[in-house]
Amino acid sequence: MEDLLEKKDALIATAKRCFDLRLQTNAGGNLSVRLDRAEAIVIKPSGIGFNECTRDNLQVVHLDGTIEPSPFKPSKDLDFHLDLYRIRDDIKAVVHCHSPWATGYASAGIEIPCLTVQTIEKIGRMPLIPLSPQGGPQTDKEISPVFEDPKVVAAVLANHGTIGVGSNLIKAQYLAEIIEETAHIAFVRDTVMLAHGKTAADLPQYGTAADARAIM
Repeated sequence: MEDLLEKKDALIATAKRCFDLRLQTNAGGNLSVRLDRAEAIVIKPSGIGFNECTRDNLQVVHLDGTIEPSPFKPSKDLDFHLDLYRIRDDIKAVVHCHSPWATGYASAGIEIPCLTVQTIEKIGRMPLIPLSPQGGPQTDKEISPVFEDPKVVAAVLANHGTIGVGSNLIKAQYLAEIIEETAHIAFVRDTVMLAHGKTAADLPQYGTAADARAIM
């Protein structure tokens, strides 16, 4: 019981942080966290906003898909959340939001470049995952193969949003924030370059000075 309450409170705090930073408005997006003492997760249900999450409206779902009794509808993205936990033991939390700068790039069909040393160090690459073959939102069939690579910790969903994963909720949330920040930086960079007639700019190769020294 203590584990469950701790995870619910952590999810509530993370959801409010995400809302306060305007990474997610209304009732879209979702986030989840894996329990330590059970093969189950806590997840925001459908129709509940990030700023409205409470201990009473969060859902508990077992990794086999069984949903504990709840008056709320399960998240539309429940399947891909569950599958990420099944395929990667290191994933303990998932933050999926519709942050506008990153989703803007994704809607243009452009992968967000890792422009800063922080994105090189913390993320490495943010794969762009296309819509489903039917043109609908991405499901576990499109998302899971990308995350089967253990180096992938973040991705952008075309016309949909972003995903950050981590060993806890705040680490997954930080990645969601870095994705959005980098998309904003990329837009500013591209706009400034266009205004000044530049067609190319240097990109960092390493995330830390130690990484750069190690190659020499």
